[in-house]
Amino acid sequence: MALYWKSAYTKEFFIKVLIITFPMLCIVGCGKKKIETIEASITEIEQPSQKEIPAEFSSDGQPVLTVEEENTYQVKRLYQVNNPKECMEETRYWKLQKDTEWLVIWDCLENQSIFEGIVLLDKEGNLINEKYYNMLLWNDLSQLWDYTEETSILTWIDEDKTKDHARKYNTQEELLQEAGFENSAPIYQYYDKYHNLKLELYMDKPKERFCGFINNYYFNSDKKKCVDRYGFTIEGMEDCYWEDNAFSMKSVYGTDGADMVDSYKEMVEYTQAGMVDSYISQGLMEHYEDGVLKMLPSNVLELHYVYRDDGTLYYRDYTHNPMIFGTTFCSLESYYDKSGRVVYESGYITHGRLEYYYIYKDEGDKPEYLLEIDYNGGYVIPHIKCYY
Repeated sequence: MALYWKSAYTKEFFIKVLIITFPMLCIVGCGKKKIETIEASITEIEQPSQKEIPAEFSSDGQPVLTVEEENTYQVKRLYQVNNPKECMEETRYWKLQKDTEWLVIWDCLENQSIFEGIVLLDKEGNLINEKYYNMLLWNDLSQLWDYTEETSILTWIDEDKTKDHARKYNTQEELLQEAGFENSAPIYQYYDKYHNLKLELYMDKPKERFCGFINNYYFNSDKKKCVDRYGFTIEGMEDCYWEDNAFSMKSVYGTDGADMVDSYKEMVEYTQAGMVDSYISQGLMEHYEDGVLKMLPSNVLELHYVYRDDGTLYYRDYTHNPMIFGTTFCSLESYYDKSGRVVYESGYITHGRLEYYYIYKDEGDKPEYLLEIDYNGGYVIPHIKCYY
């Protein structure tokens, strides 16, 4: 049996490996359970380890992964630092049964599976689409801190005549009634991968008025699930032309930045199915090195794609050089539904975060509306576009 200790930065999937000696099994494995418990039923396996691991096992505060592997199975356990408790908590794991090609990726905090089903393996028993399943394991981890849950609904009122844009409400019903949406049904609801309600949107189409709610979920250091609730209203919307930019090799501003660097070049890698796997453009820019101004290689744009087993696009990771394009959207994560349509994006802005929700009519390829959410000053400031 091989036992590995892995440390990883959650957004990248490049993992350095250190082989741990066999006596360490009692620390990073399943406590006093023998390794034979791997052959137990799936119900027994799907329980987080109760063995506490000192926080010092992660020297840089990043999550740590342990891997137990034999010819017929592979078990990975992901631990995160719980600073207030001064230990590491097992927050996710996966069990791959190689003989049946059955994979379970489990979230110990949500107490439910992220993925459960048959996967494709090569002759050596390795995942063919490892990039996708690694992302499911590592992406969107909760940070275990001593949060204070906000009990009120922090609400932004979009009215020209009011000076009191920032308000607090005790219940959704209170805001819906005041905004004129009492007894109305939402036109759109967005759920995260754990089936938590993330967005609820109401609309008065003739008046072009909207009211909505955003829920952000997290876990505190006691592993208790908490939620911060935000509300908003919108008066009017903007007409906008829809263009699908999923495979655009340009910045979010429509330029490639080639004129801002010397010796510009582009590098594209493809999957075995012929889809774009990654795109990187580079050039020489002035940077100081050891106090000396030099022309050094710098990335201009960088795109990485993740696909499901059926070939549909699942995720796109976009980054651009902030010295060329500015800091807004210097990172942008895009998520796609099973039809390959973009449904949610999250991007960087200096004062907080930007979110985008794409709303489709039935099974159409083009979104009908785009809801923009700007996290600013403890509130969410909304804007909505109608595509033509």
